[in-house]
Amino acid sequence: MKIAVLVAGLRFDSQRRIINGILEKAVEDGTDTYIFSCDAWTYSSESFNQGETAIFSLPDFSDYDGVIFHGDTIYAQSIIDNVLDKIRESGVPCISLNVKHEGMLYVGMENASGIYEIVDHMIKVHRAKKVAFISGPVENYDAEGRLAAYQRALTDNEIVPDGRYVFYGDYHPDSGKEAVEYFYDMQGDFPDAIVSANDEMALGAFYELEEKGYDVPGQILLSGYDYAFVGRHHYPKITSVKRPESELGRRAYSMLKDKIDGKPVVEEPDLKCTPIFSDSCGCKDAEQRDEKRFRRKTVKNRLHAITYSEILKSSSADFTGVANFNDLLEQMKKYIAMIDPEELYICMRKDMHDFFIGLNDNIGQDEEDSDAAVGYTSDITIPLFYKKGAFGRHKKFAVDKLLPDELLNKGGGQFYTIVPLHYQQRCYGYCVLANSKLLMDSELFHLFIMNVNNAFESLRKKNMLNDMVQKLNRMWVYDTLTGVFNRAGFFKFAYDIIASARQAGENLFVLFLDMDGLKSINDKYGHDAGDNIIQTMGRIMNQTRRHGELLMRYGGDEFVVLAKNYTEAEAEQYMDQVRAGMENYNAMSKNPYILDASMGYTLIEPTEDLDLEELIEMADKEMYKAKNEKKRIKALKK
Repeated sequence: MKIAVLVAGLRFDSQRRIINGILEKAVEDGTDTYIFSCDAWTYSSESFNQGETAIFSLPDFSDYDGVIFHGDTIYAQSIIDNVLDKIRESGVPCISLNVKHEGMLYVGMENASGIYEIVDHMIKVHRAKKVAFISGPVENYDAEGRLAAYQRALTDNEIVPDGRYVFYGDYHPDSGKEAVEYFYDMQGDFPDAIVSANDEMALGAFYELEEKGYDVPGQILLSGYDYAFVGRHHYPKITSVKRPESELGRRAYSMLKDKIDGKPVVEEPDLKCTPIFSDSCGCKDAEQRDEKRFRRKTVKNRLHAITYSEILKSSSADFTGVANFNDLLEQMKKYIAMIDPEELYICMRKDMHDFFIGLNDNIGQDEEDSDAAVGYTSDITIPLFYKKGAFGRHKKFAVDKLLPDELLNKGGGQFYTIVPLHYQQRCYGYCVLANSKLLMDSELFHLFIMNVNNAFESLRKKNMLNDMVQKLNRMWVYDTLTGVFNRAGFFKFAYDIIASARQAGENLFVLFLDMDGLKSINDKYGHDAGDNIIQTMGRIMNQTRRHGELLMRYGGDEFVVLAKNYTEAEAEQYMDQVRAGMENYNAMSKNPYILDASMGYTLIEPTEDLDLEELIEMADKEMYKAKNEKKRIKALKK
């Protein structure tokens, strides 16, 4: 069996426990699990969130036996709606966590009673009169349920809810800090209790309260929600709500499996949550801490942070300093080996990969707001993977495979975590971790992925800049119409040929060509026709070069050739080849005009005081002799 799980914010304890509950059952059953996740939040820019949430467009749900969707962790209704539409179109069974959606089975946790009991506890037990609330994001299902429970508890205690005492956050610690600043600056009494919609915001509030001189719980009561590790091991321990997330994950998996197996499925009542009253609201905590486990965990986290901080600092510097794509891959190898995941795959859009290796000049040139590099293309390549201590790469494969069959692990119970690789909305691909909980257990690994993303963008811009410099260089030395050297390019390299000829005691060959009848073509057929015939002349002369001759468009319809060590016979042969090229063109062309030109040349031994312009003028005079002779013969024929 093969299932997809869609969830954002794996770094949060709540999501982590749910996923662990799913995996506990899936691995035991031999089910392969594909977890699609991102880190899009309300405070992030729209373009960044577009790049992050693109990961939810990646799975082809019809390729899975079932889906578990935790849509309430995704803070963009349009993304949620798109995912729901795709799941419904696929026809596969889906379990929705905590939010009911039409046509999908539901499993959830009771969301309101914990907040209600905490607010009621603050008022009745601790005599709080001004209870403030730090909510989650607007239009988030969990956040709305907790806010409603807070308001209901106030009303039931005959306190009129006051909107001034509600601050909308985003579940991050900074929201708690900003909430305290907001309550501190607002008109009216400062709250004597603050209830937070999660523990992270409660901790942010705690340290801002401490900064402003407030004692918790002596002067102000504080609580959180989710019973996160950081809250329950904090001093003072944060009053919180314990939720059965692991059981939710297990129940969701079991329900999905029964549905896939064709067994009858009955939705069960919501799992109950339990308030844990503790130090931060002035209560004695009934639960005993496992000090031994806590100390080991703290030290382990500290060592992990020290190791990763060095990896993050060094990789950031090394990644941005690379010269090309292969150098970047070599630097990435160094740090991936240090992290040493069991398996890691850098999967890249093929057009992006081709751009980096110089096979596609267009993908990097689109405007920043273009849709050209948004989302995933049909073809993917793996420029780098790490599997059981060894590195490799893999050729092109179809994106709906996610990973090529030959790289997938055989046997059931495998799990893969997939996160986006992007810069703002520009999609580079995705990263896959196999049988690894790095993305759940390490917040710092997310920062490493950000370093990889930034490295791709930095290299893209460096490639674009180099390409622009090359184009500017070409514009300086090349004629834009014909692609041959202009005067600047010709004179830049001509003196090297002259010096080489003088040193070797060889002569110089200078040919001057002037096109015949160009003005008439321009007058009768327009300047586009004139430009076309000039381009054709340049192409013929360029194709005639065989021995390093230097070719220049000298003027509007004039070309100059410079070479060394030519004989009279070779000079005449060169002009014959140019004439043959014109005759071949005229024979094949359907134009109402012909390509013709007059040529003259000079051969001279170079001296130290040689003036190149004078040498060109000498060839020019020979050309005019030929042109006048051509006119004389033409007149005689009349």
